[in-house]
Amino acid sequence: MTAPAIPTPAVLAHRAPAPLRPAAPAARTAPVPQDRPRPAKRPRHSAPGNLRQREIFRQVFLQAVRISGMNPETRLVALTLLGYANFRTGLVNKHENGPAGLAAATGLTEGQVRVQLTILTQRGWLTERALTTGPREGQRVHQLLIPDAVLAQVRDRHAAETA
Repeated sequence: MTAPAIPTPAVLAHRAPAPLRPAAPAARTAPVPQDRPRPAKRPRHSAPGNLRQREIFRQVFLQAVRISGMNPETRLVALTLLGYANFRTGLVNKHENGPAGLAAATGLTEGQVRVQLTILTQRGWLTERALTTGPREGQRVHQLLIPDAVLAQVRDRHAAETA
């Protein structure tokens, strides 16, 4: 009989390790502009988009979240906030109760909710602003936003479906 073509673990354990060979230094070249890393997002992509006259915030936000590629926890918090938000403006109402209320509504922990709120804020989906009119004047509230780049994708998809 001949030796097996593939060594067994028992045979490999008795072999001496192969000596290391020093790697040849690579020639240094100047980076080409295409090789340089690009910023993750340009300001225009994370800037809030402006809705047109006939667009309703709630419908467009829902479509935007669906195509955004958010992770499930972030999407859950965004859609839960949408349930508390005004359907035309995206202003979150007083019944939201902060991270504790969102944690109770979503089943996540308060820490997880805070992380997801930070992600939504950094990516341009959520902002905090002070109200200037009404009985809650001066209070700081969350407002849902749709980033301009995602809003353009929603409009393109809608145009393709209706054409």
